[in-house]
Amino acid sequence: MQTFEAEITKEENGRLTFLEIPFDAREVFSIPKGTIYVKGRINEVEYRSKLLSRGNDVYILVLNKELQKQVGFQSGPMPVKVTMSAEKEEINGPLKEMETAASGIDVITAIRERRSIRKFQPRPVDETILYTVLSAGLQAPTAKNKRPYHFIVIREKETLEILASQNHYAVMLRDAACGIVVCGDRNIEGNKEFLYEDCAAATQNILLGAHGLGLGAVWCGVVQNSDWKKLIIDTLNLPLKIEPVSVIALGYPDECRQAEERWDSGKVHFDRW
Repeated sequence: MQTFEAEITKEENGRLTFLEIPFDAREVFSIPKGTIYVKGRINEVEYRSKLLSRGNDVYILVLNKELQKQVGFQSGPMPVKVTMSAEKEEINGPLKEMETAASGIDVITAIRERRSIRKFQPRPVDETILYTVLSAGLQAPTAKNKRPYHFIVIREKETLEILASQNHYAVMLRDAACGIVVCGDRNIEGNKEFLYEDCAAATQNILLGAHGLGLGAVWCGVVQNSDWKKLIIDTLNLPLKIEPVSVIALGYPDECRQAEERWDSGKVHFDRW
């Protein structure tokens, strides 16, 4: 258990409210790699979260709106006393291999019926259903079968809030049961065009799998060199050369969108233009 004094600060752009850890958390907590999950107290308020890296062995603890309210943070710098220890296990551990769920919709019907869903019911997604959706993503075709994609499942509400608050096209993440960030590994696939295509195929598989299992989902694109992409990388502590390509908001739908006929003969060409 570490005890220290710190200062809660809000970034000038309003993106994050955080306190900086005055030591090398990876070394002190003996966690050589991976996410550092922590728990403790800020003044007398309990918290349970994870640390974000700012590079050069500097780590911060981000305070969501609820925690800010509990500790009484307003706007200016606020000195606090912090206790912190490392969690022995991840807050949401990796899914273990399990049986997949069956879909009652054939693939052509799923393709024709699927629509982007932006309103969700306040209920979690069963792990078997989630595992099945992720398995669908892992079945996507890739160039030379390199399979460079990784899926980061976000179920922490504070993390979803961070991502939603900085992109008005992704505000639905606030109410989603979870988010899935589809990333590509440039160590495996160095060709960016192939990397994006592989991740796009995985994203579409996830969307179709979700619809076939009664879930709703929407694809949020990640613009390269954008502030949102940088925020995703920082918030999720992505390693070098792991590139976020899309973010999927996922959950049980709280809206019904009708299928549309989208056949357009003007977009179909035979043999040549």
